[in-house]
Amino acid sequence: MQIRDEFIEYIKLVENGGKDGYQSGVWSSHPSPEGGNDTIGYGHKLRNDEEWMKAGVPDEHIENLLLNDILEAAKGAEQVVDEFDKISQNCQEMFTDFVFNLGTSGFRSFPKFIKAALTDDKEIMTKEYKRYYRNGYGELKELEHRNAEFARMFL
Repeated sequence: MQIRDEFIEYIKLVENGGKDGYQSGVWSSHPSPEGGNDTIGYGHKLRNDEEWMKAGVPDEHIENLLLNDILEAAKGAEQVVDEFDKISQNCQEMFTDFVFNLGTSGFRSFPKFIKAALTDDKEIMTKEYKRYYRNGYGELKELEHRNAEFARMFL
């Protein structure tokens, strides 16, 4: 998958447009809204073997981490969508965004959206693209900012 600068900027915006944890060229971890391990940079959920990052990492490392996370999300989308490399750049990016945000299993829970995107059915896509999360109290919350930016970027 080719990673366009516009897509990288979109991911930065929807994952941490406010740059939580950033100060003077160094990123520190911050609590994830959905709970669990902390997050650092642009939506990177710290794995247990990455606790060392909590002390702070330079901006350059975060940029590389983001690119790697995008490529990993694209690999996840490839597991769900046949012939991923043959679909449009727009579909590749939409599907990669879903996996980046929800993981491969979460992306699988949007079969109507996937089918609509592959057939360019904007009406169904518009009905099926919205995402939600459960906060630390178990309350279901719409990802309003992400959903609005997704619609602006892709729909």
